Amino acid sequence: MKKEDRKRVIISTIYEGYALKHAIPKLSPDKIILLIDEPPEERKKQRMYSVIKSLKDFFKEAIEIETVKISPYNLSKIMGEVIKIIDREYKKNNKIIAHITEGRKITSLALLFAAYTRKEKIEKAYYITEEEHRLISLPLLDFQFNGTKRDLLNEVSKNNSEPDKLMKKLKIGKSALYQNITELKKEGYLENNKELKITELGRIMIL
Repeated sequence: MKKEDRKRVIISTIYEGYALKHAIPKLSPDKIILLIDEPPEERKKQRMYSVIKSLKDFFKEAIEIETVKISPYNLSKIMGEVIKIIDREYKKNNKIIAHITEGRKITSLALLFAAYTRKEKIEKAYYITEEEHRLISLPLLDFQFNGTKRDLLNEVSKNNSEPDKLMKKLKIGKSALYQNITELKKEGYLENNKELKITELGRIMIL
């Protein structure tokens, strides 16, 4: 695909659409992917879908709009779903932008954290101020670590917790294993108890 043929894709949270309507002319997308986290109240749900319909009707000739239903209130699961979207669009050689202004805070955080884990595939992340509708560029932090710690978390997430098997799998000695376990507990990636269990933060770091 030629560079000039690459689509500019916004992955965005959505609720009332006020921020998105201001983001579109500023960011000039070819495609928008809306993360749908349905409100439990029927009135709010109908309002959100009414906004989405109006966006589709208004931009139908200019912008492709895709909606993706995501899991509510589950940070690591939402992150995993968003990461799949990012990987898919990047594989198509598209430019990807994250927009996190609207919707539930947990959904916005999941989108931003997913952008951190795939920062090499993300062009920018933005938030729009409510008062002045000013576009704020958010830093894309390094949200990954590699090596033995990541491999150890992967094994624990698969319920592999026996020290002898972990040492063999990771090709490390006993002292190195327990040092890594101690550090991962201290950093909050493993639960701080005798039994090896991965925390929510740990699950996020191996996405």
